[in-house]
Amino acid sequence: MKKYLAFGLTLETGLDFTSVLQESTAKTDVRLTEAIIPDKANRPTRVHRRGVQARIGITATSLLLNWPGIAKFKVSGGNEIIYQNLGTDEGTLRLFLLSEAIGLLLYQRGLFLLHGSAVKLGSAASVFVGVPGAGKSTTAAAFGKAGHTVLTDDLVAIQLINKKPFVIPAFAQYKIWRNTVDGLNVDESTLEPSFEGATKFLVTQPLADFPRSPVPLHQITLLYPPNARRTNEPIKPLRAPVELLKHFPLPVQLLTGDFLQTHFRDSLAIAQHAGIYQQKRPNGFDALDLFVQSYSA
Repeated sequence: MKKYLAFGLTLETGLDFTSVLQESTAKTDVRLTEAIIPDKANRPTRVHRRGVQARIGITATSLLLNWPGIAKFKVSGGNEIIYQNLGTDEGTLRLFLLSEAIGLLLYQRGLFLLHGSAVKLGSAASVFVGVPGAGKSTTAAAFGKAGHTVLTDDLVAIQLINKKPFVIPAFAQYKIWRNTVDGLNVDESTLEPSFEGATKFLVTQPLADFPRSPVPLHQITLLYPPNARRTNEPIKPLRAPVELLKHFPLPVQLLTGDFLQTHFRDSLAIAQHAGIYQQKRPNGFDALDLFVQSYSA
């Protein structure tokens, strides 16, 4: 068993994450173990990956997630993930553990979660969220190419420390679309294929340089397509709970009464310390490059 660091947590597992995660010598926070999961997860979700629809189950003590043909996960107490491989390769299994399964675990631990990307600019973090196709992953990749650290490209975890918001660095790998590879002129020989096949690749940043500590949150940008009927403007703090809830990354079955109360409270706290803006995505890669330069200045 080895220990690795992801989302600020020390994971103890028999799987090999050497090329993806930093090793850790800290006390174990989460144990990942392989076992048969007899519990059923039969409720369909709105979450799809490459045509596969996830199914969820909720018990008094655990959250269950079933990706038919890929893997089943049982997440308990915010400190245990049991997985059952349903026939996928180990690389895909690792990706699902570090996104789908760990998302449920972070939910259990009470972190504020968004479906989006986060980049580290100087000493602070900026988050980009948006509907599918809004360009959040491409925007993060453009910042990555410009030399900035991509803290996460899919699941953003925010923790309130002394009532101030911090982004928890996920891990040093992020996904990049085929058209982004071409548009940003990324050297394809440095990339690995992702679960999505020819449409997505994996970029691995240097493990030694990847942040281990929470990064203060500076800004959240709600991205919209270039032709959207939106104006570039700040979001008023009282709108933050509703606007941010639209970008909840996990199955909607988890949006319970207690969670919604906590979400409302934490959204207001985040809005007090970090700017929240709506912004139309730059139209084209040349415009995106200019956007990254101006944003980084």
